[in-house]
Amino acid sequence: MSESSRPPGQLSTAALLQNLQAAHPQAQVAVLDFSSDHAEISLAHKGVPVHTEHFPELSGVQLLASCFADSSSRAAQLEHAIEVVEDAIMPASLDLRQFMVFATGDLAEELSHWLGEAQGMEQQSLNRDMIDDLFTLYAAASQGAVSLKMVNTSSLENIHKLVNNQNLGIYLLLLRECLHHMHIEHIHLLAP
Repeated sequence: MSESSRPPGQLSTAALLQNLQAAHPQAQVAVLDFSSDHAEISLAHKGVPVHTEHFPELSGVQLLASCFADSSSRAAQLEHAIEVVEDAIMPASLDLRQFMVFATGDLAEELSHWLGEAQGMEQQSLNRDMIDDLFTLYAAASQGAVSLKMVNTSSLENIHKLVNNQNLGIYLLLLRECLHHMHIEHIHLLAP
């Protein structure tokens, strides 16, 4: 994302990395920045950006066009999307188990907001099991297979909001695959 296309008040990735590194000086920092027009993972060590991996095929627009535009079943679309994401991220060979990992962008904010509505509290830190559960819930709900055992009835309205937001489903898929293949245990949502 170029500086000129960045929304007002949003920090550049380099500035964000420096701020996060300053707040966590003993940690290596990684930022997952997935949005509709770009997908990248940036790393910093001792306050200095050291590497950015770009994944043009994983932007929301690209994933929607390549995986969800045909008339296949939702299960087939999700399976294809998982394959596309894995094929893109595996060659990067990023091992982030020693990093503090943050997710940023509009979809991180949207996920945080949705979690707040669904759980009645702000959830800024998610572990691998939570992301797995959320993605499983999204996949089941988007295929019309949510049972009342999966959710309580008070959150059925929130499940419909999740299912109707395909971008948020794609975001969960991206986070899930990164957590699994990059050895991430926790991710912190950066939502203003």
